Amino acid sequence: MESFRPGGQQDLAPAGEMAKLRANLAALRTLRQVQAAARPATRQEQAVLARWASWGAVPGVFESRTNHPDYARFAQQRAELRELLSPQEYTAAELTTLNAHYTDAAYVRAIWEAVRELGFDGGAVLEPGCGSGNFIGLAPPHARMVGVELDPVTAGIAAALYPHAEIRTESFADTRAPSGAFDLAVGNVPYADVRLTDRRHNPGRHSIHNHFIIKSLHLTRPGGLVAVLTSRYTLDSANPAARREMAALADLVAAVRLPSGAHQATAGTQAITDLLILRRREPDREPGPIAWEQTRPLDLDTAAELADQVNEYFADRPERVLGEMTLGRGMNPDGELIVRATDNTGEALTGVLRDVVDEARREGLTMRGVGKRAS
Repeated sequence: MESFRPGGQQDLAPAGEMAKLRANLAALRTLRQVQAAARPATRQEQAVLARWASWGAVPGVFESRTNHPDYARFAQQRAELRELLSPQEYTAAELTTLNAHYTDAAYVRAIWEAVRELGFDGGAVLEPGCGSGNFIGLAPPHARMVGVELDPVTAGIAAALYPHAEIRTESFADTRAPSGAFDLAVGNVPYADVRLTDRRHNPGRHSIHNHFIIKSLHLTRPGGLVAVLTSRYTLDSANPAARREMAALADLVAAVRLPSGAHQATAGTQAITDLLILRRREPDREPGPIAWEQTRPLDLDTAAELADQVNEYFADRPERVLGEMTLGRGMNPDGELIVRATDNTGEALTGVLRDVVDEARREGLTMRGVGKRAS
């Protein structure tokens, strides 16, 4: 059984709502054929499955979105979706509209290149919330991938695309693995104001994105890395409690803020996201000096009551923001943070990550930098 290897974003989810809908339905029909025959997917079938985009970018297809402007336009696709999914699968699919936003191949490649340069040369890799597996498909051959995906249809597609990987169809809150079982955790964590019950790894009842990061840190060995895209509110939330839990476990190697709309074409979202690279700290190592616990008002020529809060890391390191931070007006709520892209985001991310790697090597924050930090 061969695994699929995307050549780039052109082999993955298309841009545009209707194109995503058509690709999703084609992938579903193909998955049902493969499952009915109880056989591996062919290369041609994998090419169809790989264009699966889930439902985060097309919520109007579901009945609960009757007020969505595209609800009536999607009537035919909704009827076909009802035929292709069981009632339980349909309910699970509708839940994915909250946070199923997949990652552009250009960003995935840049992140994999960075973790390789930071010392990852093989081992066990966790992807919590793996979706259909873009990070798995573009992983280096020496990565032993374990993906966790709640939605059963999406998990089935990931398994058909990447039979070499272990795909667990479960909530990450239910995932059980020994502490330190993985050398690396990577991916795009789901972000929403949702809290999962996980007594072992989320006793603080953190939002889902912070829960996923904290649990990934616990499951990553000392000296290993966690490199994930997450909501800007992991760093910008006024409440520092989740950041304190992360900082108790790991050093922040770097954070890079992507522009508003960086995921629009692939995932249909304007949300601002950050790439966080964290290094799980060894028990005898002093914590790193980088400040990232507190937030500050965005320093712009504007009224203080309109100023959004940003993490002190970005206030001190504006070169790690891939664009210009400003505040919303008109179509955006007054005072809401906007990051206006000034360059090609994929190329800018690759360039900034080169600087991140160089700095991490100087600071002993690579996977090979295992000595004690000087006080």
